[in-house]
Amino acid sequence: MATYTMPLRAYIEHWSQDEFGLSTRERIEIGRPKLFDFHYPFFDEEYKKVFETNFIRHFYMREIGYETEGLFKMMLEDWLNINMPYFNRMFESELIEFDPLLNSQMTVEHTKKNDKEQTDDRNLTGTTESDGTVNSTTNQKTDENIEDDNFNRDVSADTPDDRLALTTQDGSGILEYASFISENTENNKRNRDVEMDSTTQDTTSLDTSVNQNDKLKSNVNELEDFIQNRVGKIGVQSYSKMIQEYRDSFLRIEKTIFDEMRVLFMGVYS
Repeated sequence: MATYTMPLRAYIEHWSQDEFGLSTRERIEIGRPKLFDFHYPFFDEEYKKVFETNFIRHFYMREIGYETEGLFKMMLEDWLNINMPYFNRMFESELIEFDPLLNSQMTVEHTKKNDKEQTDDRNLTGTTESDGTVNSTTNQKTDENIEDDNFNRDVSADTPDDRLALTTQDGSGILEYASFISENTENNKRNRDVEMDSTTQDTTSLDTSVNQNDKLKSNVNELEDFIQNRVGKIGVQSYSKMIQEYRDSFLRIEKTIFDEMRVLFMGVYS
């Protein structure tokens, strides 16, 4: 029962008082267009109906803060036109597309350019020692013709009897007397093939000294460019908590609005 003015419920149910068996929700949907029959800025026309229904339910049992319902509706329209542009920006910020399960995103861009000219001097000094062994094999084949002409004579003289006229072995001199003569003549011809293999091994020691000077000049042009993206979740906050906060974001804005709209109602409860 109202004490000072009429409750908001009386105004809403007035538009469906001749209909029976309706639920409170149905009566609110009938009376809502009658209460908000004026224009005011709102960020989304579809969500505007939800906002108006939540407003009626929130203040359903509260007494209006003005003498008549007409004055109340005028002050309600005035408040919404003045304050809703500010709260619309809060609603729109919650509509920014993002993944509610991610709370960290970082992009790192890195570009590095390195141009340099480089000169290198290199001195190389060294000594090389080497031992070498050379093996050579010689094959020699010789064809020889050999002729042997031998003459042997044995002469002995005891008592001279008859005079002989024999030459000696080499054809010089006269043999005049002989009591016994024995001669042996040998004439032998033969061929002989001689083949010889010889191996020669030579060992050579070689010492080499090297002295080399090099001068190198080079130009280096380097360009390093990369982009690194890091996206994820950090901290101890659970995914379910993050989803719940995302869902409650609109409700928190509405609660802030309704807290400030208390000035439209009496400061006492009926």
